[in-house]
This record gives sequence, structure tokens and C-alpha cells, in this order.
Amino acid sequence: MKKVRNFYASLLLFTAALCPLSGNPDFGAGPAKAAEATVSVPKKLQATVKKGYVKLRWTKTAGADHYIIYRRAGSGSYRKLTTVKGTVTSWIDRTAPGGGKYTYAVSAVKNGKTSQKKTATRTLAARPSQPKLNSLIYTNNALKLTWKKATNATGYLVYRKTSGGRFVQVTKTPLDASILSYTDYNVQKNKTYSYTVQAVAAGVRSTYSKTGLTRTCSGYRSIENTASSYSIEADVKLTGTGSGYHAKLVACTPTSAVSFGIQFDEFGIPPYTNETTFIVENVISNSPGDQEYFRTGYAARNKTFHLMLTIRKNGLCEFYVDGVRVGKTTNKKLANQEDIALRIEGSARLNGDSVNARFSNIRIKKNGKYDAGRIWNTHPFITNKGLKADTSRFDTARTITISGKIKGLTKDQDWDSAYGDVSGIIQFW
Repeated sequence: MKKVRNFYASLLLFTAALCPLSGNPDFGAGPAKAAEATVSVPKKLQATVKKGYVKLRWTKTAGADHYIIYRRAGSGSYRKLTTVKGTVTSWIDRTAPGGGKYTYAVSAVKNGKTSQKKTATRTLAARPSQPKLNSLIYTNNALKLTWKKATNATGYLVYRKTSGGRFVQVTKTPLDASILSYTDYNVQKNKTYSYTVQAVAAGVRSTYSKTGLTRTCSGYRSIENTASSYSIEADVKLTGTGSGYHAKLVACTPTSAVSFGIQFDEFGIPPYTNETTFIVENVISNSPGDQEYFRTGYAARNKTFHLMLTIRKNGLCEFYVDGVRVGKTTNKKLANQEDIALRIEGSARLNGDSVNARFSNIRIKKNGKYDAGRIWNTHPFITNKGLKADTSRFDTARTITISGKIKGLTKDQDWDSAYGDVSGIIQFW
């Protein structure tokens, strides 16, 4: 029996030599597989600084499941920005705070393993301030948005939304920093639109008003679609100092006149004392007591309004603010007239009071005819040596500014008792 046991023991040793247990699947798992090679780092990372954003591009890593994108400011810690699919090799950053050096990094992820970071460092501009929206005016079947210059801005992006929608960028590329307005001709009547503006600089963009300015395109009256024999309209902005000053549109003959504009009056009758209003002056004749004054509502200084004054053949005078009729009156002396003079006027009350009356997009209709391409001649009537009129931009931008400080009145004179001595007037012919 001892020889038999030795025989079987030798046989088992011989079998084990031919079929080692460690390599035979029938006898359990062997040692762990060798560790896979590390994931390749994305190559050729490019970070291109544009107006308002930084665009990243990199070379694809073979077999990558996805990529992780990071950013850090200066020597700080990396912050994860996003994850993109392995088929994507570019991404745009629109959220950098700006104002210094930023390092971008991209890592590839494959089978749960993450590569080292590929980096690129760029210097970004200081973040611009948020643009302050100024006005949104509907005229000529278009909406015109204006805003004030933003600090550090090198351009502007304009966004629009319709009622119930979200803001969508409507400027394909940033507008130049010198442009502070945008006219949208792609609007429809009876629809409501909102606009907002974002300032941009190298790699960065500002915050923006989340409400913007809103206007409905229905019911807007302009020189083209409003019946009249004579009309004058303009975007009017009034600023000044002192007790009283105004900016007006005027239609007149040698013996009668009507005007409509914006006026600040420290001594206005209640409830308009120390208020800025839209005011109408109807001069039936130059006889005492033949003048009518009334206000159509409160206005604001340092804000642009689109004003229009119209006169029908029967002497009916109508007044419009931002395309909406706000008042009317009748002046029979202006009925059936063939030569009504159309003017703009800036004036102030007392010595030392100042006015700055800016009229832009000035348009005129005479004898029932409106010619959009006509460039009107101008004639100044400056009755106060402290005032001046700048007409240098009228031919190119239809803009005129009347400004200055009242001089030369006596202590007992003001714009009521010496009206002919306190005005800056431009007449069109």
C-alpha cells in the first residue's frame, strides 16, 4: 500500500506541473491584471479671447468618454465649470469675472480614469458695468432702444424677448462701443417686445437688466400714418438748471401759434409746482388773454420722449407722446393756412437759469406732404446772448441741440414778461 500511495502522489505532482492551478480557470481566479495605461492628456489646448467670451479648443483624446473643463483666477484653486461629451472638442466661457489672468484646463475621462490637466493662461479685461437703459421708442414701424455708456465696455450685445418668452440675442456680433442705440425693424404690430443690453470687453461681459424696457407696437401714431396738413416730430430730451426751462415743438404764423413740449417749472400752478410736465401753449392771437396753457401729464427731465405736434386743415391741433395722442385743441387762426412755420425751441425763465434741449430724428410735413429723404434748411432765431444752437449734426443725424444760460434780463424780467428775449429757436424751410 505504501508504494501505491507514493505512485499517486507522484502522479499528482506530475499533473500539477502540466496544469498549474494559478493559470487554470477551473481552479479559481489568478492574480489581478496589470494596471491599464494612464489616460492621455488632451493636446493643443487653445484659449482664444473674444469680445465677451473665451473660446476653448483641444485635440480629441482617443476613446475619451467625456472632458472636464476648469478655470482658476490667478494662482487660486481650479473651479470645475462643466463636463462635455467625448465627441466635443470646444467650449465657450461667458461667465469669467475678468480683471486679470485666468488659467483654463481640460482633462479627459476614460473608463472612470481622469487624465492630467492641459492648461492655457490668458489675461482678461476688467468686467464692464451694467448698461443703463434709456428709452424704447416705437416709430416708423420700428423699435429704437437707447442706453448709456458702460464703464470698461468695448462693445454691446442686445437681447429681445416677446411676451412670455425669454431673452434671445439679436445682434450677431457686439456693436461698437461708440454705438448706444439699436433699431429693430423686425417687429410686428399689436405685439409686445422687451429689450435689454449687455456690455462686453476682452473675454468678459457685464450683468444686465433682467426686466429690460418693454413696449407694445399697437396704436402708434407717426408722421406717416397720422392725418394732418402740418406736422413736426422729434425725440426730445430736456435738462437744465434753475427755476424753469423747456424744449418745445412749435407751429406758428405771424399772429398765432401752438407749441407742445417738455417743461420744468418751479413756480407751476398746483399740482404742477416744481414738476416737469408735457405742456401745450395755444396762442389764438397776440391780444392779452388770448393764450391758452394746459398740461397733458407729468414728464421727466434727462429722459428722451418722442413728441409729435400735428395741425389739420380745419385748425385741429393734436399732441402725441411716444406714439399715443395725449391731448388736442383748436386754433382757427391756423386753419386753411398755406405757410405755417415749423420750429423747435429751447428756453429758460431767469438770468442764470440754463437749458439743454436736444432734438433728434426731426421729421417734418408741410402742406400735407412728407418727404422722408428731404433735408430741410434751418434758420436760427437766437434771442438771448447766453444761448446757442448746434445744427452741425442735422444733415447727417437730424439732430439739433439748443443750450446755454440766460443772460441780460433785468431783475423784473422773466420768460413771461420778456418772452422775446429768452429763446433759442430753429425754423425749418
